[in-house]
Amino acid sequence: MRYIVRVPKLDGGMQATLREWHLEEGEALAEGHPIASFESGASDVTLEARENGVLRRTFLEEGETVSSGTPVGIVAPAETDVEDLETALEHVEGAFTVLPADGRNRPSETEMPGRTATATNPEGMSGRLETGSFEWRYDEPASYGGTETGPTPVDVFLGGLAACLSLSTRYQVEKRNADVDEISVTTDATPERGPVESIAVTVFLESDEDDETLVRIVDLAERGCHVSQLLRDDLELELSWSRC
Repeated sequence: MRYIVRVPKLDGGMQATLREWHLEEGEALAEGHPIASFESGASDVTLEARENGVLRRTFLEEGETVSSGTPVGIVAPAETDVEDLETALEHVEGAFTVLPADGRNRPSETEMPGRTATATNPEGMSGRLETGSFEWRYDEPASYGGTETGPTPVDVFLGGLAACLSLSTRYQVEKRNADVDEISVTTDATPERGPVESIAVTVFLESDEDDETLVRIVDLAERGCHVSQLLRDDLELELSWSRC
């Protein structure tokens, strides 16, 4: 099986530095074999092989810093073609972009989407999502015919819900002048594949405020979250089609 090696999510931030490759391009590896080590803040993680194969490609040099989830390599059987995976990764905006030394993205001119998004699927089970001047890839797992170069459409929706709830919570915090530092929201849909049957949302608050205050903030935040409202409202969907 072919798969893309990605930067793991580490405690202490969404960026990681490649400390060491444990093997070179072309070397064989077995399931559980260490591929590379990453660090983020005080955390160290060794990325291990999911199954037997060969490290066919590497896209990152030791000491370089990238965002969590960034593709950094390809593992596949020795004789298996990986050109389609490389082509797909070339279309992932910023897939191999090395961050500045301070770990922050450079400012650039952007155009906000204005609540309009366009998904383009040239072929296969992956495509490109454009919203304003922003662009990213959507995909499916390899077991579903995808190339694993981006989140699934359901993951994109869950990310929008989590982001909206985090901002809505921050709004309620600032409105009440409450003492809350970091806000983190995790959305989890079940089952893992197929139609979504339920969504669990957990709001993490770094705060010493009393429970009553925080419960009130989270409750009002959920009511005011526009993405959450989409789940409650019987929203009319106007569907049409035309030739390209």
